[in-house]
Amino acid sequence: MTAVPGPDHLSRRLSGRRHLVHPTRRRLQAWLEGDADDLDAHLATCARCADRLDAAVRPTTPIGEMLLAALAPPADLQPRLRSGIAARMQNRDDLTLLASMLGVAWDTVRTLTEPPDDITGDAE
Repeated sequence: MTAVPGPDHLSRRLSGRRHLVHPTRRRLQAWLEGDADDLDAHLATCARCADRLDAAVRPTTPIGEMLLAALAPPADLQPRLRSGIAARMQNRDDLTLLASMLGVAWDTVRTLTEPPDDITGDAE
């Protein structure tokens, strides 16, 4: 049995035909830890190995399930974030408008109350 060269090393030739060889549990664990990038192509297309990965990361103990439930984000997190961001954006827009209105008012008051630069009336 000779291995067919390829990036994923998952196929072998037997009797002149190509057969798929699924990665071992150890190789799948290495992929989960980021050490087996050569499995990407296989895992993207193999439902059997995808199911094995899912089972490997799924908690099998009640404590694991409780931890997942406790650490899971609340169901309403995304709508709450969106409404909070929208409210802050509206506040920022309101403050920008208020600042520009106060700026115009301040400039008007300063223009009306300050004497002109050339008060002597000397013309050149």
